[in-house]
Amino acid sequence: MSLFKTAHLVSLTALWIVGSQLVAAGLPASSGKSAVSFTADVAPILQRRCVACHGPEKSKGRYRLDTFAGLLKPGGDQATVIAGRPEKSRLYQLLVEKNPDDRMPQDAEPLPAAEIAVIRAWIAGGAKFDGASTTAALTLLMPRPVHPPAPQRYAQPWPVTALAFNADGSELIAGGCHEITFWSATNHALLRRVGGMPERIQALALQPGGNWLAVAGGAPGRSGELLLLNLLSNTAPRTLAVTGDAMLCATFSPDGSRLAAGGTDKFLRVFAVKSGSEILRLEQHSDWVHSVAFSPDGQRLASASRDRTARIYNSTNGAAITTFRGHEAAVEFVTFNDDGKVLLTAGTDRKVRFSGVSEPGKPGEFARFEVAVTGLARVEQSVFIALADGRVTQRRLVKRDEVQSFTGHGDRVTALAFHAASQRLATGAHDGKVRLWNLTDGKLLGEFTASPGFVEVAGK
Repeated sequence: MSLFKTAHLVSLTALWIVGSQLVAAGLPASSGKSAVSFTADVAPILQRRCVACHGPEKSKGRYRLDTFAGLLKPGGDQATVIAGRPEKSRLYQLLVEKNPDDRMPQDAEPLPAAEIAVIRAWIAGGAKFDGASTTAALTLLMPRPVHPPAPQRYAQPWPVTALAFNADGSELIAGGCHEITFWSATNHALLRRVGGMPERIQALALQPGGNWLAVAGGAPGRSGELLLLNLLSNTAPRTLAVTGDAMLCATFSPDGSRLAAGGTDKFLRVFAVKSGSEILRLEQHSDWVHSVAFSPDGQRLASASRDRTARIYNSTNGAAITTFRGHEAAVEFVTFNDDGKVLLTAGTDRKVRFSGVSEPGKPGEFARFEVAVTGLARVEQSVFIALADGRVTQRRLVKRDEVQSFTGHGDRVTALAFHAASQRLATGAHDGKVRLWNLTDGKLLGEFTASPGFVEVAGK
């Protein structure tokens, strides 16, 4: 049922409950001045709880509230928001409606009373807009979430889901809980910690020839962020995007001028690094975007999605080039071969497939495994495939044969990083362990747990 289906009148009891929550939250229940910010307080609630059914992907009742301008459009013969009069505003009435068939959101738990109180206070205070543009997406208006500090000492190892070497290979960067940690690549000592980060770091990418580190992550189901951290300064990170759910992947173009990213909102975004502006937003996928990759010449952009497809676009104008549908389950990883003429994809069907970019046909099978593929990374003329049994296999792109295998992780491998000049490979696992390898002879260089302060007890 749409947002504007006729609702029952709001009961005095419901209003009393909401008003009580408002006072408890320290917000004015009836004053003419609102202490509530639309961008900081209201927009995140709408993005998290309402946009899924009233946004660009789905617009029940032909109503969208993914922008401020859309929110204010009347529904039927009644205004959605009447400044200063929440009880007369259709939006508020439907949030506190008793009948679950009429209440919003539908097919979900009602909004907590405290969140309804915030919306009521905003309307009562004049329904003011404090953003830059009323037609901008809510995600572009929302400020970064306020993050708690990282654990001073980790009681349990934090899964390593993202790794990156710095430019000269002297440091290995790992994602932690609300932080990024920097480790010596030689003696594995903890060098520094940068907090104020998303709860979970899903991707780290170093700008080619530059100083920026891209950070993608978030809190599943609550928020997502795409940030740029300058490794040569102590300045706060630049925020490129804030979303209603986690960002999952990010990668720079070969020349470092653009950054592509995707996440659970199904969008593939491309940003100009210098200005930080979003220059492309592609909406071809119908489910999460798990992985993105630029071709070696930077002219094409590929994406992998939970909708079981991989897609290729013109990276300049976003024009769709082709779609690959060879996987039988979600496609989680994508990369080009060394000349950009072949696309490799890996899915939860435990297969790595390959397809011709210029002459696409039925994807061929590159490799098949007995366990899940948990990572894919092209390095020069070979590809590294991480597996759920704790193994990483290196295979040549042309012959498809195994060059060498890296074993010893006690849990599934969830992160890969490579440094060309030093010929070192870093692998991170779900159990928090990081291993460094010499690619020249395949020998292990060392292992450490990337969770500051964690002390492993013998026998456990």
